[in-house]
Amino acid sequence: MISIIISSVNAKMLSAVKKNIADTIGVPYEVISFDNASGKRGLCEIYNSGVSKARYDLLCFMHEDVEILTTNWGDEVAEIMGDETIGLLGVAGSSYKSLTPGGWACPGIEAKTNKVNIIQRYKYSEGGTKKEYFNSENEQLSQVATIDGVWMCTRKSITDSVKFDEQTLPLFHGYDVDISLQVAKEHKVVVTFNILLDHFSEGNYSTDWLKSAMQISLKHQQCLPLNISGLDAKASSRGEKMACRALLKMLSAEKYSAWAKVSVLWNFKLYRVLGFGGFLSFNFKILIGRY
Repeated sequence: MISIIISSVNAKMLSAVKKNIADTIGVPYEVISFDNASGKRGLCEIYNSGVSKARYDLLCFMHEDVEILTTNWGDEVAEIMGDETIGLLGVAGSSYKSLTPGGWACPGIEAKTNKVNIIQRYKYSEGGTKKEYFNSENEQLSQVATIDGVWMCTRKSITDSVKFDEQTLPLFHGYDVDISLQVAKEHKVVVTFNILLDHFSEGNYSTDWLKSAMQISLKHQQCLPLNISGLDAKASSRGEKMACRALLKMLSAEKYSAWAKVSVLWNFKLYRVLGFGGFLSFNFKILIGRY
């Protein structure tokens, strides 16, 4: 019933997650895993290869550093994906995707826009294990703009027309945001609160991550920002400003010059979401060294 596709870099983790799947899924399944310890293959390429090998119509793409804590979760996936209007399912996502390059969540407005049910541990930064739960509308299923790729499901029929973009995203980041935005053009992207998993590491914001984020915003510029929940103008403007500050901080860390930062703001037409006053203020602060 479900084909589970995993890119593996750690044989021990892969063995553990395979046992976890067997113990909890509750429906017929197959695991299609790829040894990518060398890092020579990008995640989009691996996931497309997995789709081509899958025997079942329901597809689940998941990281190996997780433990699913919900029993019979396969039945939940089958029930949700039985709705033909739904094209993509996750356990963490956001109802607002900024035009400003960034991840699946928009900083500063998470309480209103994040839809998350996950136990998060930390590997790259300090922080204790915590249950992340954002469900402002108290829903079992929430429509979102983007989901986190730690765990996501779709139907094989969706992948007939929507592919993971190996050309734009040849490495390991951004595949989840891009596939979300592709699917959202014709189908609903949703987060379920009825499946809980334990994730053993957080995101790693690297040079490649920043490059992928900018490539995605450029590719989807015409449909961004994507505001699924009808966030009001004041809140969306605040989110874009916070996202812009975060972007400029990352550009500074990557040693972008002031003029290069200004060029980024213009190339992504951020005046559309910051307003010309806010946009010019960011430009001015960059040039005087505030960012």
